[in-house]
Amino acid sequence: MSGMEVGAHAGVSGPPRESTKALVRELVAHLRAHRGPLSCEWARRIRQAGLLRRMSKREVFAEADAAFEQYVDALETGTIRTLRAYARNLSERIIPRGVETGEVVGIVLLLRDVLARSLFGKYRTDSERLDRVLDAYEPAANRIATTVAVGFAEVRRIARALHDEAGPLLVAVHLALKETARDTPPAVQRQLAEVSERLNQVEDQLRHLSHELRPPMLDEAGLVPALRFLVDGVWARKGLGVVLDNRLETRLPSAVETAVYRVVQEGLSNVCRHARATQAWVTVFVERGELHCIVRDDGKGMNESMRSSAGRRGLGLVGMRERLIALGGTLHVSSTTGRGTQLHARMPVEA
Repeated sequence: MSGMEVGAHAGVSGPPRESTKALVRELVAHLRAHRGPLSCEWARRIRQAGLLRRMSKREVFAEADAAFEQYVDALETGTIRTLRAYARNLSERIIPRGVETGEVVGIVLLLRDVLARSLFGKYRTDSERLDRVLDAYEPAANRIATTVAVGFAEVRRIARALHDEAGPLLVAVHLALKETARDTPPAVQRQLAEVSERLNQVEDQLRHLSHELRPPMLDEAGLVPALRFLVDGVWARKGLGVVLDNRLETRLPSAVETAVYRVVQEGLSNVCRHARATQAWVTVFVERGELHCIVRDDGKGMNESMRSSAGRRGLGLVGMRERLIALGGTLHVSSTTGRGTQLHARMPVEA
């Protein structure tokens, strides 16, 4: 906010006006003092407006409470860096829950409306001061809304580009290399194998970049088609046969679908990189209100020491376990040397 004196009345005589910074400090103190009621009202208005429909009532209220405090921090600081951090954090928290691009603007503007109404109540007997506070608040509120909207749209664009453009291109290059290597001398085949390995490294980097982004296909087609696309891609790129045994009959909550997709994605990636397997199986089903996702292979397996080491440091198991724990779930790894490995993820359907 520094350097931005919105609402100053140049050329008007009288006592000096309070700075915008002082008015914002007063505003922030009021918002923090009424955090509970205001965040609850924001969540109520979000649901009333039909936004965040893929999130449960409990999720909406929890996210509103967390995002409210971050909004006030961004309002108080007012720097571009803080605003971008707020936008990025909000996007990362709600993208996995299937939020549409247009909704994020709506929820931020709803908060602006909720806070404006609170200010009307606080300064209802002092219209002149209300005008000054609104003059200080409105530019900052608009700036936050714009920054969040732009940041959210950029994250979604990156996710869609990785999914719709980079992925198919890598598949095409892998297939072209395999075709070219068929009738070439051994020396050339070795060179092509090195190129293929470099492509694998590029693919890994893209996968890490998009790790926390919700795949667009989950929104557009649902979990089962997204899993089919995923296993088909593994066959095309890696030559690993994957059998998908889907026993789901309906769509699942957005957060659960994302978690299942990530478990399968990370599990198959581990099979391709470490297991030396020729076949993998993915099973997804619901039993007694609990979602089960099992990824197993016929690879070399791991002994007890290797399982312990992998669980502490590698194979992406730590990230999977943390994601599942956040949803009230668990991850169990079982493996025997020479008899493959199995990942079994479980979580409440209403996570």
